[in-house]
Amino acid sequence: MYNFIFSYLPKDCLFQSYAGKYIPAIAYRIHIENPTAKLKINLKGIAIGDGLCDPLTMMPVYADYIFHIGLFDEAERDYFQSQMDKAVVFIQQKEWMEAFKIFDALLLGDVTSEPSFFNNVTGMTYYFNYLHAQAPPEFEYFLKYIADPSVRKSMHVGNLTYNSGEKVEMHLMNDIMQSVKPWVAVLLDNYKALLYSGQLDIIVAAPLTEAFLMTVQWSGQGKYKQAPKLIWKVNETDTEVAGYVRQVNSFYQVIVRNSGHILPYDQPERAYDMIQRFVEDRSF
Repeated sequence: MYNFIFSYLPKDCLFQSYAGKYIPAIAYRIHIENPTAKLKINLKGIAIGDGLCDPLTMMPVYADYIFHIGLFDEAERDYFQSQMDKAVVFIQQKEWMEAFKIFDALLLGDVTSEPSFFNNVTGMTYYFNYLHAQAPPEFEYFLKYIADPSVRKSMHVGNLTYNSGEKVEMHLMNDIMQSVKPWVAVLLDNYKALLYSGQLDIIVAAPLTEAFLMTVQWSGQGKYKQAPKLIWKVNETDTEVAGYVRQVNSFYQVIVRNSGHILPYDQPERAYDMIQRFVEDRSF
């Protein structure tokens, strides 16, 4: 959720990420410093997958969403909503850590050793795809892979210790509930952008992203609200639908079918096709 990939293209660069905060932050910093920078970065666009960009508009959507996919009953939905309402107040008061503690207790279960509310009432520990109750065992394979001396050498990490995502999160907790919406607005007006969501994601579900996008004040906002939904297939002859796309100018919002938060794992072919179309300016 918080890692990112920085990929180079010939003479240009594009950021792709699951980090809804840090890619907009890095890209916005490049945008404001490029005019006077000695070394300019030719930023062409950003791609954000399932990003928690604006918790203020996203938090209120959770309870109904989880209820409507059949994981909460009415009482559980109402309790979850009441707690999220408190988190929203803390966000409005800029009490970021207090808001995060509520979010963590309800869904993540990272700060304490206690199971989250979501875990207790659903029996599920995995919130990246609601078809799975636990994380796939394959997710542990990469730990051995990145420990291989040849891989470490190729990544130029020397003797640096690999730290888990949990340790990284502990240093970022005060930032998670903050918003990057104003920066996203600037980026949408100046660069091509792709915001994609996995249809089966819980932690940053598609309706959360759409609630956020409806409030971003950029020049294409009016057109975005009226944009028709397009059906996307990897190949024109496919009977299987890959997902749905809304496009305004050089901004694309994509819903990827049968995928959760970890798109490259759930739907690698669709992930590849989506990002290649975006990078190469090919129509969906």
